[in-house]
Amino acid sequence: MRKKSFLIFHDPHAPVEEKTLNAQEIAQIEAAHEAGKKDRIDALIRQQMGIEIPKVSTEEDQLTYLWDLAYSMNVRFRKDPTREELFAAVLDKRTDGMAKHLEGADEETAKAIKGKLEYETRRLQSELPRIVTEAEVKAAKEAAAARVAGPDGAVWQEIVRMVQDESIVDENAFKEYLRTTFRQANQKYLRDFGWNVYGIVTSKAKLPDLTYRPSRTSESTVRFKDGRADRLGINAPTKRTEWDVLQAKPVDSGERSATLWVKIADGAWYKDGHFGGHLQVTCATAEGQWIDSSNGWVRPQSSKGDPVTFYDMGPYYEIWQKDRKTGRPLVVQDDYLRFADSGTPGKFNLQDAAWS
Repeated sequence: MRKKSFLIFHDPHAPVEEKTLNAQEIAQIEAAHEAGKKDRIDALIRQQMGIEIPKVSTEEDQLTYLWDLAYSMNVRFRKDPTREELFAAVLDKRTDGMAKHLEGADEETAKAIKGKLEYETRRLQSELPRIVTEAEVKAAKEAAAARVAGPDGAVWQEIVRMVQDESIVDENAFKEYLRTTFRQANQKYLRDFGWNVYGIVTSKAKLPDLTYRPSRTSESTVRFKDGRADRLGINAPTKRTEWDVLQAKPVDSGERSATLWVKIADGAWYKDGHFGGHLQVTCATAEGQWIDSSNGWVRPQSSKGDPVTFYDMGPYYEIWQKDRKTGRPLVVQDDYLRFADSGTPGKFNLQDAAWS
């Protein structure tokens, strides 16, 4: 039961029902997770053996590196420069424009300048991402697989085999295996590797969280509209402007479209996620008044009117004057709230206040 004040916002795009995974989708996710375990274990072994597999890298990656470097150094260059032009601009910035002093320099000075330029060129060239082809990556993977499967990887493969052995039925059995197999203090790296493999082998697939999470905006929030305390709706500006003749521009009028905050103040009930009762305004605008309607239009009034029911539809709420059997659903009509005599109930969501 909501014991604190809450605001209401229109949520027309809320799904009719929460999306869930069917059995086939769950099976596919779990199968992909199981299939990926071998790759993750192989990656662990390569890490232990100091084997690195490069990623494909092209001249585009070098250009991106030079772009980032140029921006960090405040290098000026023409629009859409080539890789060579960007390289030259960065080099010129690094050497403080040393190249322009070559002309007219004596032999000894020119030699020193050229030496410095050659050194900085080699240094910058060495910083660029190395170009790696798909063929090189494929060859590196094959060579790594051969090393892992060979004598160098034997100790790691044996630990993997033992972790996957049927005799390791639970964590206690695995602990006993480590305790009796790797007793020495200097074998901690082997025990750590075993734990990492055990974590992969026993891991379960993580299913995606498909829960719908409403997102409130200023425009979707129910507010007092038109600077009046008896009109409620959405798409109300948080502050209003008026035209200033002297300044010939719009200025803040001082009027505010306050957010409507309410609470169940009388006749409260709750069952299976649904709840209801008489709604009372708790914000400064129209504080203490009761939510009801006049000719269907929702507005605060001094006397207590009909109760309101909030039906929990999962991703959203339907709000009804009275209830579904005897009342009318809340809708948004021309950006104003109305309990309609007919039509599809609107979709709304709620946000609790931090204060009661």
